[in-house]
Amino acid sequence: MNEVGPFLVTSYTFKSGKEYIVKTRVAAFKGHQRNLELTITDKHTAENWQSCYDAAFFLYFQDIENLTHKTGNYKHFDVFVAMLQSGLLKTSESIALDLLTFEDLELLRARKLERSSYSSLGNATNNRRYLILTYTVEFDRIHYPLPLEYCGLPSPTVLQTTIRKLQTELERLQSTGVHKDLQRRIEQLTIANKKLVQENRRLASGGKGLKYLLESIKSLENNVVKERTSFRTQIQRLKAENAALLLRVQQLTASANKKSGDDSPASKRRNRTPPCRRNRSRSSISSRNRTSSLSPGVHLLNQSST
Repeated sequence: MNEVGPFLVTSYTFKSGKEYIVKTRVAAFKGHQRNLELTITDKHTAENWQSCYDAAFFLYFQDIENLTHKTGNYKHFDVFVAMLQSGLLKTSESIALDLLTFEDLELLRARKLERSSYSSLGNATNNRRYLILTYTVEFDRIHYPLPLEYCGLPSPTVLQTTIRKLQTELERLQSTGVHKDLQRRIEQLTIANKKLVQENRRLASGGKGLKYLLESIKSLENNVVKERTSFRTQIQRLKAENAALLLRVQQLTASANKKSGDDSPASKRRNRTPPCRRNRSRSSISSRNRTSSLSPGVHLLNQSST
């Protein structure tokens, strides 16, 4: 069973300045044999170049991988297809594409080999194109050439079929009313655009609106200056209050430290008599009092004994 993927169709301008329509698709045959279909069409002359011109010229994924292997930088088929799509959509700065003729390719080869002449083939070969995919890494640049066979101009039958399809699509859009809605929307946008252009011209010519805007801007600038001055004054006042509070806190802290020093136990011991000394003084006083009270009796006893 054949599996055909969706087409990637985009417009691409190569280094020559010509614009082409590039169409790519990956198709699988019998579920495992895949090939890359590549078609390039000149947007002005409608000439076509294809990489799947005939069954004998199919670029199977083995050939893609062999081609990358010969360049010295091997890429898997899926990776190479992703690189090609990234180059067409310009989503990677390291991928660049260019379309060369056979003469351009031979000239580049001659320059690389430092030769002044190169071989020339017939007109059939000269009509061939080469899509050059350049992959730039930090210290190297790799070129992958993809040959494209010349298919000539599209046949009148194909052109007539395309014209009929476009006419049918146009009639369908007109019958569904989508065309009328789009036309009405375009008219509304055109009127709005004209009004905006007129307003822009009026403002640019120095009308009242512009003068009013300038005055408003100047007033806003003055208000900003006043607010800045007010904020600076408030900041200075808050700084002064903060400094006063800090000084007050330091004074209270010093006073509290001094008071706590006076009430300390060492200071209290210095200010009162030790208990042992007071007890000794009391005992000496009481002993003297007892001696004085007993001294007359003792004297009488001494006299009687004599």
